[in-house]
Amino acid sequence: MKILTHIAIAATVALSLSSCSDHDSDAPSSGNIISFNASAPLSGRQVVTTNSLQDFKVWAFADGKPYMSDVTVDRTSNGWSYSPTMYWPAETPLNFYSYSPAIRTATESDSSNPDIPGFINGGSTDLLYSVNIGETRSGSLATPVQINFRHALSQVRFQLRPRVAKSGEQALSVNVRALDLLGTNTVGSFNFPDNSTTIGNQVTGEWTDQSTPAEKRIFEGSEMLATDTPKELLSTGYIFSIPQTLPKSDISGTSYSGAYARVLCEIFDRNTGVKIWPETADVVADGAGYIYFPLNANQTSDTEWQLGKAYRYTLNIDAPATSSKIDFDVTVEEYPDFIDSQINN
Repeated sequence: MKILTHIAIAATVALSLSSCSDHDSDAPSSGNIISFNASAPLSGRQVVTTNSLQDFKVWAFADGKPYMSDVTVDRTSNGWSYSPTMYWPAETPLNFYSYSPAIRTATESDSSNPDIPGFINGGSTDLLYSVNIGETRSGSLATPVQINFRHALSQVRFQLRPRVAKSGEQALSVNVRALDLLGTNTVGSFNFPDNSTTIGNQVTGEWTDQSTPAEKRIFEGSEMLATDTPKELLSTGYIFSIPQTLPKSDISGTSYSGAYARVLCEIFDRNTGVKIWPETADVVADGAGYIYFPLNANQTSDTEWQLGKAYRYTLNIDAPATSSKIDFDVTVEEYPDFIDSQINN
């Protein structure tokens, strides 16, 4: 990234930051203090909202030189605060880059560069970013810098249901023991966009160097699915993913490669409760076996999780025709863009 043009993006929630500090009579007027308003995207459960946003990191640059580096802005009962208090330059515009929350990285960050190298995604962090280019003091009283955050990750959800029984077919129920996500990258580097992320501006950041495919458990327990209605199981947190092109799902014999969802389950006749699957040879643990659902079975084009988008997969579970194999019906519903909603506190 080039410091002169860097910025961070926004999906909105509004907070107000006010700062009070004692200063000598020859210090700049309190109207010249740099303060912030922050906004987070309006979204579904388990995501950061205006009310739940507690802190964010800020960098500011003047003529390409660091003016504020890795400053933590904390929410208080009166708004937002940071230390030490900073004042607007007399003439030089400032470029601000922000993200929330504080995060772990595989590579040490540079205090003079707000980009995020080697972000380690555990699945439960809703990473936000924002950029403000060319901000200056306006008039005798400085207005707060409006930090409009946007989602930096993809949100991924899974619904499961027994195969919908047609007339004359056997109705099934499924006891789900676990749901795993296989073969998706868990480390990547985030670069801020080169324009402001104000409301209406569609610029976005960029992810590079995605790596470290891993197995992540979404759900673990015992959940009986006994109707034809899709159900989203309780999540342990892996609903946020680094945006990436999913590796092609492939099977060779009983070996699976690429991106998959994997369900550990038992299948029963819904009316009698008689167990249908798995047979002894297919049992993995406690009487249950694995069923695999490819996330990228497309032979002609790539399947991609995009930055700031939410995806919902519906996994329709049927009794495998052969050992560890099942005909699958996977649908992906892409949510609309997150709605920017500014709420002033």
